[in-house]
Amino acid sequence: MKFFLLGLLLIGVACATPNTAALRQSLTKATRNIQPEARIIGGEPATKSSRTSYLISLSISAIAYAHVCAGAIIGKEWVLTAAHCLEELKESATDVIGLPVYAGLQDRSDIENAQIRTIDFAFAHKQFNASQEGSPDIALLHVTPGFEFGADVNAVILPYRNEDYANKTSVTYGWGLTRRDAEQYAKQLQVGSAQVLSETQCREQLPEDTPLGSNQICAETLACFGDGGSPLVHETLGGTELVGITSWGYTPCGSKGSPTVYTEVSRFIKWISDVQWAYYVLN
Repeated sequence: MKFFLLGLLLIGVACATPNTAALRQSLTKATRNIQPEARIIGGEPATKSSRTSYLISLSISAIAYAHVCAGAIIGKEWVLTAAHCLEELKESATDVIGLPVYAGLQDRSDIENAQIRTIDFAFAHKQFNASQEGSPDIALLHVTPGFEFGADVNAVILPYRNEDYANKTSVTYGWGLTRRDAEQYAKQLQVGSAQVLSETQCREQLPEDTPLGSNQICAETLACFGDGGSPLVHETLGGTELVGITSWGYTPCGSKGSPTVYTEVSRFIKWISDVQWAYYVLN
Protein backbone atom coordinates (compact mmCIF):
# COMPACT_ATOMS: atom_id res chain seq x y z
CA MET A 1 0.00 0.00 0.00
CA LYS A 2 1.04 3.57 -0.60
CA PHE A 3 0.09 6.51 1.57
CA PHE A 4 -0.82 9.90 0.20
CA LEU A 5 -1.14 13.38 1.62
CA LEU A 6 -4.67 14.52 0.96
CA GLY A 7 -4.17 17.70 -0.99
CA LEU A 8 -3.49 18.20 -4.66
CA LEU A 9 -0.77 15.74 -5.63
CA LEU A 10 0.31 17.11 -8.99
CA ILE A 11 -0.15 20.56 -10.38
CA GLY A 12 1.93 22.95 -12.40
CA VAL A 13 0.97 26.55 -13.07
CA ALA A 14 3.46 28.94 -14.62
CA CYS A 15 2.26 32.42 -15.52
CA ALA A 16 4.77 35.10 -16.47
CA THR A 17 1.82 37.46 -16.90
CA PRO A 18 -1.74 37.05 -15.65
CA ASN A 19 -3.49 34.77 -18.13
CA THR A 20 -6.72 33.28 -16.85
CA ALA A 21 -7.29 31.10 -19.92
CA ALA A 22 -3.81 29.58 -19.68
CA LEU A 23 -4.24 29.06 -15.95
CA ARG A 24 -7.52 27.20 -16.38
CA GLN A 25 -6.01 25.06 -19.13
CA SER A 26 -3.10 24.18 -16.87
CA LEU A 27 -5.41 23.40 -13.95
CA THR A 28 -7.53 21.12 -16.13
CA LYS A 29 -4.45 19.27 -17.37
CA ALA A 30 -3.12 18.87 -13.84
CA THR A 31 -6.44 17.57 -12.57
CA ARG A 32 -6.49 14.90 -15.28
CA ASN A 33 -3.08 13.70 -14.11
CA ILE A 34 -4.49 12.89 -10.68
CA GLN A 35 -5.37 9.25 -10.18
CA PRO A 36 -8.97 9.52 -8.93
CA GLU A 37 -10.04 7.33 -6.05
CA ALA A 38 -13.16 7.05 -3.89
CA ARG A 39 -14.97 9.76 -2.00
CA ILE A 40 -15.56 10.22 1.71
CA ILE A 41 -17.01 6.88 2.80
CA GLY A 42 -20.70 7.35 3.50
CA GLY A 43 -20.43 10.89 2.16
CA GLU A 44 -23.35 12.88 0.85
CA PRO A 45 -23.98 16.50 -0.15
CA ALA A 46 -24.06 18.82 2.85
CA THR A 47 -27.29 20.72 3.42
CA LYS A 48 -27.61 24.46 3.89
CA SER A 49 -28.38 23.81 7.54
CA SER A 50 -25.01 22.08 8.05
CA ARG A 51 -22.79 23.81 10.58
CA THR A 52 -19.89 24.69 8.30
CA SER A 53 -19.39 28.41 8.91
CA TYR A 54 -15.79 27.75 9.99
CA LEU A 55 -14.82 25.93 6.78
CA ILE A 56 -12.55 27.59 4.22
CA SER A 57 -11.14 26.72 0.82
CA LEU A 58 -7.53 27.47 -0.18
CA SER A 59 -6.89 28.44 -3.80
CA ILE A 60 -3.63 27.89 -5.66
CA SER A 61 -4.12 31.15 -7.55
CA ALA A 62 -5.11 34.73 -6.88
CA ILE A 63 -6.14 35.07 -10.54
CA ALA A 64 -8.85 32.40 -10.74
CA TYR A 65 -10.35 30.37 -7.89
CA ALA A 66 -8.92 26.83 -7.90
CA HIS A 67 -9.46 24.72 -4.78
CA VAL A 68 -6.53 22.69 -3.48
CA CYS A 69 -7.08 22.24 0.27
CA ALA A 70 -9.43 23.18 3.08
CA GLY A 71 -8.99 24.56 6.58
CA ALA A 72 -10.82 25.82 9.66
CA ILE A 73 -11.35 29.37 10.93
CA ILE A 74 -10.23 29.59 14.57
CA GLY A 75 -10.37 33.38 14.94
CA LYS A 76 -11.28 36.50 12.98
CA GLU A 77 -7.80 36.60 11.45
CA TRP A 78 -6.68 32.98 11.80
CA VAL A 79 -7.05 29.73 9.86
CA LEU A 80 -5.75 26.28 10.80
CA THR A 81 -4.84 23.86 8.01
CA ALA A 82 -2.40 21.06 7.16
CA ALA A 83 1.30 21.78 6.68
CA HIS A 84 1.35 19.61 3.57
CA CYS A 85 -1.15 22.01 2.01
CA LEU A 86 1.38 24.83 2.35
CA GLU A 87 4.01 22.67 0.67
CA GLU A 88 1.69 22.08 -2.28
CA LEU A 89 0.75 25.75 -2.50
CA LYS A 90 4.44 26.70 -2.57
CA GLU A 91 5.15 24.18 -5.32
CA SER A 92 2.28 25.51 -7.42
CA ALA A 93 2.37 29.24 -6.72
CA THR A 94 5.95 29.72 -5.44
CA ASP A 95 4.74 31.67 -2.40
CA VAL A 96 1.78 31.21 -0.07
CA ILE A 97 1.72 34.89 0.89
CA GLY A 98 -0.81 36.77 -1.22
CA LEU A 99 -2.95 33.74 -2.03
CA PRO A 100 -6.69 33.91 -1.29
CA VAL A 101 -8.80 32.14 1.32
CA TYR A 102 -12.50 31.62 0.55
CA ALA A 103 -14.98 31.49 3.46
CA GLY A 104 -18.74 31.03 3.51
CA LEU A 105 -18.80 28.47 0.70
CA GLN A 106 -20.81 25.32 0.23
CA ASP A 107 -21.21 25.26 -3.54
CA ARG A 108 -17.80 26.07 -5.05
CA SER A 109 -19.40 27.06 -8.36
CA ASP A 110 -21.00 30.04 -6.58
CA ILE A 111 -18.37 32.27 -4.96
CA GLU A 112 -20.27 35.55 -5.37
CA ASN A 113 -21.11 35.83 -1.67
CA ALA A 114 -17.91 34.31 -0.34
CA GLN A 115 -15.66 36.28 1.97
CA ILE A 116 -12.29 36.36 0.20
CA ARG A 117 -9.28 37.14 2.37
CA THR A 118 -5.56 37.29 1.65
CA ILE A 119 -2.86 35.26 3.41
CA ASP A 120 -0.21 37.60 4.81
CA PHE A 121 1.48 35.13 7.17
CA ALA A 122 1.88 31.36 7.04
CA PHE A 123 3.65 29.14 9.55
CA ALA A 124 3.98 25.36 9.34
CA HIS A 125 5.14 23.30 12.31
CA LYS A 126 8.94 23.26 12.22
CA GLN A 127 9.07 19.49 12.69
CA PHE A 128 6.84 18.75 9.71
CA ASN A 129 8.48 16.67 7.00
CA ALA A 130 6.43 15.62 3.98
CA SER A 131 8.46 12.41 3.67
CA GLN A 132 7.68 11.44 7.27
CA GLU A 133 3.98 10.70 7.64
CA GLY A 134 4.09 10.80 11.43
CA SER A 135 5.46 14.35 11.61
CA PRO A 136 3.23 17.24 12.80
CA ASP A 137 1.07 18.07 9.78
CA ILE A 138 -0.33 21.40 10.95
CA ALA A 139 -0.02 25.03 9.87
CA LEU A 140 -1.41 28.39 10.91
CA LEU A 141 -2.43 31.18 8.51
CA HIS A 142 -3.08 34.85 9.25
CA VAL A 143 -5.41 36.61 6.82
CA THR A 144 -6.20 40.22 6.04
CA PRO A 145 -8.62 41.82 6.48
CA GLY A 146 -10.24 39.84 9.26
CA PHE A 147 -13.39 37.81 8.60
CA GLU A 148 -16.77 39.37 9.25
CA PHE A 149 -18.47 36.91 11.56
CA GLY A 150 -22.12 36.04 11.04
CA ALA A 151 -24.36 33.11 10.19
CA ASP A 152 -22.27 31.98 7.19
CA VAL A 153 -18.77 32.69 8.50
CA ASN A 154 -17.63 32.05 12.05
CA ALA A 155 -14.97 30.30 14.11
CA VAL A 156 -14.89 26.69 15.22
CA ILE A 157 -14.31 25.94 18.91
CA LEU A 158 -10.81 24.79 19.80
CA PRO A 159 -10.63 21.81 22.17
CA TYR A 160 -9.06 21.84 25.60
CA ARG A 161 -5.39 20.99 25.66
CA ASN A 162 -4.93 17.20 25.24
CA GLU A 163 -8.72 16.65 25.14
CA ASP A 164 -9.54 13.07 24.09
CA TYR A 165 -12.32 12.45 21.53
CA ALA A 166 -11.87 8.69 21.15
CA ASN A 167 -15.17 6.88 20.49
CA LYS A 168 -17.04 10.16 20.05
CA THR A 169 -19.00 10.83 16.87
CA SER A 170 -17.13 13.03 14.41
CA VAL A 171 -18.11 14.76 11.19
CA THR A 172 -15.92 15.76 8.29
CA TYR A 173 -16.65 18.07 5.38
CA GLY A 174 -14.74 18.47 2.14
CA TRP A 175 -14.68 19.15 -1.59
CA GLY A 176 -12.43 16.23 -2.56
CA LEU A 177 -13.03 13.70 -5.33
CA THR A 178 -16.42 12.00 -5.09
CA ARG A 179 -15.94 8.87 -7.21
CA ARG A 180 -13.20 6.74 -8.75
CA ASP A 181 -13.61 8.11 -12.28
CA ALA A 182 -13.88 11.77 -11.20
CA GLU A 183 -11.63 14.30 -12.93
CA GLN A 184 -12.61 17.31 -10.85
CA TYR A 185 -13.12 18.05 -7.21
CA ALA A 186 -16.68 18.21 -5.91
CA LYS A 187 -18.50 21.49 -6.42
CA GLN A 188 -21.05 20.76 -3.70
CA LEU A 189 -19.65 20.31 -0.20
CA GLN A 190 -19.67 16.68 0.96
CA VAL A 191 -20.16 15.41 4.51
CA GLY A 192 -19.55 12.10 6.25
CA SER A 193 -19.56 10.94 9.87
CA ALA A 194 -17.99 8.20 11.99
CA GLN A 195 -16.56 7.61 15.43
CA VAL A 196 -13.07 8.80 16.28
CA LEU A 197 -10.90 5.74 16.82
CA SER A 198 -8.65 5.23 19.81
CA GLU A 199 -4.96 4.73 19.07
CA THR A 200 -5.35 0.99 19.66
CA GLN A 201 -8.35 0.76 17.32
CA CYS A 202 -6.54 2.77 14.68
CA ARG A 203 -3.42 0.60 14.77
CA GLU A 204 -5.57 -2.52 14.56
CA GLN A 205 -7.06 -1.31 11.27
CA LEU A 206 -3.85 -0.05 9.69
CA PRO A 207 -0.84 -2.10 8.49
CA GLU A 208 1.68 -2.99 11.18
CA ASP A 209 4.32 -0.71 9.72
CA THR A 210 2.03 2.34 9.64
CA PRO A 211 4.01 5.44 10.72
CA LEU A 212 1.26 6.77 12.98
CA GLY A 213 2.55 9.73 14.96
CA SER A 214 1.87 10.36 18.63
CA ASN A 215 -0.05 13.52 17.68
CA GLN A 216 -2.31 11.83 15.14
CA ILE A 217 -5.73 10.19 15.34
CA CYS A 218 -7.93 8.20 12.97
CA ALA A 219 -11.56 8.07 11.88
CA GLU A 220 -13.30 5.66 9.53
CA THR A 221 -14.82 8.55 7.60
CA LEU A 222 -12.31 8.45 4.77
CA ALA A 223 -11.17 11.44 2.77
CA CYS A 224 -9.59 11.60 -0.68
CA PHE A 225 -7.60 13.92 -2.96
CA GLY A 226 -8.64 17.53 -2.38
CA ASP A 227 -9.74 16.95 1.22
CA GLY A 228 -6.36 17.81 2.76
CA GLY A 229 -6.66 20.28 5.63
CA SER A 230 -10.39 19.61 6.01
CA PRO A 231 -11.53 19.77 9.65
CA LEU A 232 -12.76 16.75 11.56
CA VAL A 233 -15.24 18.06 14.12
CA HIS A 234 -17.42 17.00 17.02
CA GLU A 235 -20.81 18.71 16.86
CA THR A 236 -22.58 19.42 20.17
CA LEU A 237 -25.48 21.55 21.33
CA GLY A 238 -22.91 24.00 22.68
CA GLY A 239 -21.11 24.36 19.35
CA THR A 240 -18.75 22.63 16.95
CA GLU A 241 -15.39 21.52 18.34
CA LEU A 242 -12.31 21.00 16.16
CA VAL A 243 -10.98 17.48 16.63
CA GLY A 244 -8.55 17.02 13.76
CA ILE A 245 -7.09 18.29 10.49
CA THR A 246 -7.11 15.88 7.54
CA SER A 247 -3.55 14.70 6.91
CA TRP A 248 -3.05 11.43 5.01
CA GLY A 249 -4.32 7.98 4.17
CA TYR A 250 -3.55 4.89 2.12
CA THR A 251 -4.26 4.40 -1.56
CA PRO A 252 -6.69 3.67 -2.95
CA CYS A 253 -8.53 6.12 -0.75
CA GLY A 254 -11.95 4.92 0.27
CA SER A 255 -10.73 1.35 0.82
CA LYS A 256 -12.49 -0.40 3.67
CA GLY A 257 -10.31 -0.98 6.68
CA SER A 258 -8.00 1.95 5.94
CA PRO A 259 -9.13 4.93 8.03
CA THR A 260 -7.95 8.46 7.33
CA VAL A 261 -5.26 9.89 9.59
CA TYR A 262 -5.78 13.34 11.12
CA THR A 263 -3.58 15.74 13.05
CA GLU A 264 -4.96 15.78 16.61
CA VAL A 265 -5.62 19.47 17.27
CA SER A 266 -5.85 19.17 21.07
CA ARG A 267 -2.13 18.31 21.13
CA PHE A 268 -1.26 21.65 19.51
CA ILE A 269 -3.21 24.22 21.56
CA LYS A 270 -0.06 25.66 23.13
CA TRP A 271 1.68 25.68 19.73
CA ILE A 272 -1.22 27.66 18.24
CA SER A 273 -1.07 30.21 21.08
CA ASP A 274 2.71 30.52 20.81
CA VAL A 275 2.59 31.18 17.06
CA GLN A 276 -0.17 33.77 17.44
CA TRP A 277 1.68 35.50 20.26
CA ALA A 278 4.89 35.63 18.21
CA TYR A 279 3.01 37.07 15.23
CA TYR A 280 1.56 39.93 17.26
CA VAL A 281 4.90 40.67 18.94
CA LEU A 282 6.63 40.92 15.56
CA ASN A 283 3.82 42.83 13.89
